[in-house]
Amino acid sequence: MRAQTLFSKCDRQHYSGGGFVGRPTSGGLLSDGVGRRPSIKKILTLAAVLALLLMCSACSSGDVGKGGEEDVIAGASKQRSPNPEPRQTQIDGEIGDSVEAGVLSFRIFDVRAKDRIYAISEPGKKPVTRGNISSEYVAIDYLVQNISGSPLTTGAKATLLDEQGNSYSQDTSIEPPSGGTDGMELGTAQTMASTMFFRVPNGIIPATLEIETRGGGAGVDLLERDLENVPPDDYLRVYHLYFNEQAYEEAYEMFDPASVQDITLGEWLAFYEPLWGKRYVNLDDLRPLSEGSDQATFQMTRTFYDADGDIVADPEINPSVAQQMVEVDGEWKLVMRDDLVSDIIAVIGPDEKPETKPPEPEKTVPERTQPPSTVLETTEQTEATRSADPVRDYDCDDFETQQEAQLYLAPGDPYGLDEDGNGLACETLP
Repeated sequence: MRAQTLFSKCDRQHYSGGGFVGRPTSGGLLSDGVGRRPSIKKILTLAAVLALLLMCSACSSGDVGKGGEEDVIAGASKQRSPNPEPRQTQIDGEIGDSVEAGVLSFRIFDVRAKDRIYAISEPGKKPVTRGNISSEYVAIDYLVQNISGSPLTTGAKATLLDEQGNSYSQDTSIEPPSGGTDGMELGTAQTMASTMFFRVPNGIIPATLEIETRGGGAGVDLLERDLENVPPDDYLRVYHLYFNEQAYEEAYEMFDPASVQDITLGEWLAFYEPLWGKRYVNLDDLRPLSEGSDQATFQMTRTFYDADGDIVADPEINPSVAQQMVEVDGEWKLVMRDDLVSDIIAVIGPDEKPETKPPEPEKTVPERTQPPSTVLETTEQTEATRSADPVRDYDCDDFETQQEAQLYLAPGDPYGLDEDGNGLACETLP
């Protein structure tokens, strides 16, 4: 097929109009070898053959190096081009480090893989939910500071790379809290927290994050982390960010375990999950009251908004509170405040067993004169049990370990995780 293509091309270029047909010359150069002049037909045939050879030679030399699949340089072996090298990125830091990209300073706080993600971008906006069984989301929590010396609106672009060098752009269908990398308004030297969302194939390993701004770029190694340099106030910013993304478990894990005062993860979720989509919290100001090598206290000023974007006028919510922090194994943890514990207990009920009623005396059943009722009898719940009714149901199959299931064991065992009532959830799990 290739030879046919070349011939037809040469035929169009050089063989039109009888250009190679000439008059025979004398001197026997075109003799048939017996002294007779060859016929006009033989002369024409020989001339055509010679012209064809010359034309094919010219066409072949003209096509060399034009990139056809079968074109090769004379004398060279026929090989495919090697695959391109993996994408290389300059690394300026790792998770926990502060890296500069133009007039912005970024600090990656955490990388989370989520089957389903949630976000409310600002007060009054509708909650956004995304999920797909054929893919997952990588949520990269970060803090960004304005180091320009004047107010600005961010205009950065982020790209995620996996271990094989494949790149993924941010999911622009999800408007992140506070404006995100492109559209966050920052005052002079102000720091805010937000999240980048990337929709990726299931099971990829996030390796690198590239950040590009008009003034420069930065690369972050997502396979390494060092949180010892993250200041305690950045933990508080991310903690409040999680409430606008329904990341309640992540928020609970930011507490010092020694301070949770027997508030289990199950109780924590039972308190906060009904608020999703109905409330937005904004951290307006953080003012340090005291700070040492392993302890710090901040005055937090917050604003709570309802689903319509109006400020919540709730006398039980104190917009300004003091928050204590302690350093545990190189990471800062929140100390659960007494007022927060009281609020949770007021909703879910105290951590106590329902009182056992004494057995009632046996009653004499009168002779029935009507057919029995088909309505099933129900057991009356105690107030503590009603308060602890689960917002979302769990069973032992939802957990991998007994220790994980134990976090969901709430008073009254609303999820049915402790069948024998000995205080241990899902004892068959490892």
